[in-house]
Order: sequence, then C-alpha cells, then structure tokens
Amino acid sequence: MGQKRKRKTLLSSQKPKKRWSFSAESSKKFVVYGLGTLGTLFLLYKSYDYLSQTSAFAFEERPQLQALRGLSDQEKEAILTRYRQMGHLAPKDLAEFSKGLYRSMGLRSIQLIQTAPDRITIATETFTPKLIAELDKMRFVTEDGIVFGGPTSTEATGLPVLRGLYRSAPFTKSENDTLVLSAANQRIVDEALLAIKEGSRYHYQYRTITYDEFRGLSAEMLESNYRVTLGFQPYRDKYERLEKILEGLKDSGQTSASIELDYKDKAFVR
Repeated sequence: MGQKRKRKTLLSSQKPKKRWSFSAESSKKFVVYGLGTLGTLFLLYKSYDYLSQTSAFAFEERPQLQALRGLSDQEKEAILTRYRQMGHLAPKDLAEFSKGLYRSMGLRSIQLIQTAPDRITIATETFTPKLIAELDKMRFVTEDGIVFGGPTSTEATGLPVLRGLYRSAPFTKSENDTLVLSAANQRIVDEALLAIKEGSRYHYQYRTITYDEFRGLSAEMLESNYRVTLGFQPYRDKYERLEKILEGLKDSGQTSASIELDYKDKAFVR
C-alpha cells in the first residue's frame, strides 16, 4: 500500500507570526531619544523667539507699514512702533488701529491703503494753523475754521491772535480732539479768517485781530505800528482804500497811525 497522504487543515497551513520582544533596554533608548528630540525642538523655538526680537534678526511676516506725508520723524516712529506691537492683522484690527491714531494724534484725516501684498501705506493729513484764537486757552485755527490744539507757552508761531471771542460760550470736543464752537464764536472766527484772506492779496499781515460786537474787526499790522479798524465784511473796498492810505503814510515817513475804515466810503487817519 502506498504511503497515506497527510490531510491539510486550515490551521496547519498558517505560519505562526513572529513576536517582537520589547526589552527594558529598548524602552530606555526610546525615552532618551524622544526627550532629546523634544529638547532640541524647544531650544530651536527659544532661539527663534529671541533672535526675532533682536535688530540683527529683525523681520516680520506681516505687511510692511509705510507712514507717509505730513508727519514728523517722531510721529512716524510712534506709529510704526504701535503697528509692530499689534497681535493680529484682521481688517477689523486695522480699522481699530487707524481709529486709535485718528483720536490720539489729532489728525485731520487718515487712510490705510494696501499698495502691495506685502505693504500697507498709511496716508495722513494734519491740521495746518492759520490763526490763534483766544478761547479757554490759546487755540489753533485752520484756514477753513477748524479749531484744534494750541501752542505751548514757549512756541513762537508768527500767527495773528484773535481776541474778543465769547470765552464763556460753551464748546464741545469731537472725536479727533477738535473743538465745535458756539454759533456766535464760529461766526467771529470765520469773519477774521476772511479778513486775513482778503488782506493777503495786498501782503498784509497782522499781529492781533480784535472783535467788537458793535464795530467789527480791528487789527494791529505786523510790519509797522499801524492799527486798522476794518469793521464788518465785505472787506475788498476797504482794503483798496487802505492801500492808498498806507502808501501816503510811508511816503511821509509816518510809521504809527490809527486808520478807521468802518464808515461807508470814508476813512479816518489819526
């Protein structure tokens, strides 16, 4: 008889799997390697954090901010410093940043414009004074009648000083620290600005301008010791008469005079 063939079963056809042994020595190596890797990553992070704050390795992923127009070097640096300190750069954060500058710096206007993917330009416009008004304290006035800030006690401006305003009249402050005057005081300011503008056509400059509710404006001229009573607007005809009077005074060598122009078609020189 032939040899009997051994019957294969499902279990006999499967090979036993090899088991991995994890010794104490292997586990120790794994722990040491893992700790070493974590330590290296921590050192790299701390090095990056330190170097990124030094001038030798100064860079930022955020768009570069450029401050342009109408600002001093100190103001530009203050803006750039505040920008670098911002934590986020979402549109609402930039809007709050812009609003904060508008309030704190007393700017006339401010715009943030993204001029390139990696660059944001800040364009500002400051107030330019044309006159100083004597209110609760000395205040600057722009040529379009906006009242803001004021000179320091030691600041020499060369601007005419407007007196005779109603100093007890109330005023309010707007968001960018400009003043909203009473209607009566704003009317006086506008009257003085008009007199300055009309007089500039004749190169007249004033040291002081004083308002009187009955006689209007009178002014001390800057170049000579002449006092001129202008009255109320319009001023064009009065300035034409003043020009002829001043020519006559200069020709005669008279450097001091009081000139009254607030009478219709008449002028008095004292």
